[in-house]
Amino acid sequence: MLKSLATLILLVSLTSIVSAQGKSATTKWLNGTWEGTGYQIDNNETWTMKLTARGNTYKIEYPSLKCGGRWIPLSIDAGRARFIEKISFGLEDCVDNGTVVIERLSPRQIAYRFSNRGTREVTASGILNRKTSANLNKKK
Repeated sequence: MLKSLATLILLVSLTSIVSAQGKSATTKWLNGTWEGTGYQIDNNETWTMKLTARGNTYKIEYPSLKCGGRWIPLSIDAGRARFIEKISFGLEDCVDNGTVVIERLSPRQIAYRFSNRGTREVTASGILNRKTSANLNKKK
């Protein structure tokens, strides 16, 4: 009986450790600063984007539209993430409460898709590139 209880406690402990490590590994690919250009499908316009992801915080800026806010995670796995976008400034130029899907294309590139609230139709898309300290130190 005591041996069974010790085995059960060990299994529960190991499951907790593996689960915590797995969650960290699935979100790590998105950490960093990403920049790119978004494309608005319905009006054929483009705009700049900057995503800063640190831990469980996702800050989004659309510099050319003068708006931005944060992304609230819905799900994240090893190559795909879904968010609700909450615009906190520039509401007159950006849509609030849309769904954002990010897909990992490579360690240095992600794809962005945006759908308005309540629909699955993609209304905007883009490609963002990871910014590295080496990129920031290059002379223009």
